[in-house]
Amino acid sequence: MRSLKISGREVLPIVEGGKGVSVSNGRSAGAFAAADCVGTFSGVNSDAFDENGQVVPQVYRGRTRRDRYEELVAYAIRGGIAQAQMAYEQSNGRGRIHMNVLWEAAATPRILHGILEGAKGLIHGITCGAGMPYRMAEIGHSFGVYCYPIVSSARAFRALWRRAYSRYPHVLGGVVYEDPWLAGGHNGLSNSEDPTKPEPPQPRVLELRREMHSYGLDAVPIFMAGGIWCLREWSDWIDNPELGPIAFQFGTRPLVTQESPVSTEWKRRLLALREGDIFLNRFSPTGFYSSAVRNKFLHELMERNDRQIAYTREPVGEHTQALRVGARGRTVFVTPADHQRAETWMRSGFGEALRTP
Repeated sequence: MRSLKISGREVLPIVEGGKGVSVSNGRSAGAFAAADCVGTFSGVNSDAFDENGQVVPQVYRGRTRRDRYEELVAYAIRGGIAQAQMAYEQSNGRGRIHMNVLWEAAATPRILHGILEGAKGLIHGITCGAGMPYRMAEIGHSFGVYCYPIVSSARAFRALWRRAYSRYPHVLGGVVYEDPWLAGGHNGLSNSEDPTKPEPPQPRVLELRREMHSYGLDAVPIFMAGGIWCLREWSDWIDNPELGPIAFQFGTRPLVTQESPVSTEWKRRLLALREGDIFLNRFSPTGFYSSAVRNKFLHELMERNDRQIAYTREPVGEHTQALRVGARGRTVFVTPADHQRAETWMRSGFGEALRTP
């Protein structure tokens, strides 16, 4: 593969996907960078270390919610700086080191400023998703780092370009196309897209490239993210003149490496997955679709979802049948058909009713 200029240096077009909750850390990012690739650590409440190299417990001692919030911000900044230092030391000065952040998380701009100030010269790029980070371009300009917005469509990039990056085009290091059906974690499915009917990624990336071409961004690489496991499966993307410069972002595969901090049991589970073991669901409290590995917990959520019925507090319309629920036997009203279903569930042992919005 030909090298690409990413964050100011020629590197292999291989990028580590930045997963949160301390899954992508300085050790894994430094290993990618040491191999002349792009390593990405998570800047979302990262772990910090004491003088003995032990993880600092995040204990909150503030008496008020505001005090504890400030403690959280301080922990996040300290942890992000520590992970950047670890990644830089592991990289031996090679490759590039990026940090992944969630724009919609609390205090992200403050935390970003704190980490970039405390880790000057150690972080070369910021990958940002979870929302529309219009202020990222300005922050990248202020600290001299490149920005890599995550989008799932050409339309999303159009909004980012017009609102932010058109004023700071020099900080746009690349665009991460996170496929709504193939990517892990939370996915950018729109209301018009069917989670059960995946679209092939190449036409969508071509549409993104055409949008970028209209702004003179032909040399800016697109990072294909989602479903990347073996590059031989993407041979028609490499050196494809229509797609332009393409890098490949690996999210799941780094989880099973020696450098990954996840448990051995989880690595084994990932390596044993079969077709159909991963599915898109809407159980996340964010309200967005997310991908997950099927397990007992998720099966229980799926079954609970199937046992949901609408109710009213008073007889309204078709909701005419009284149903007593809960420990106190409170009465709600449901349709005759749902009343029959509820009686069947209760006879099967599902006696606890939960009221949900």
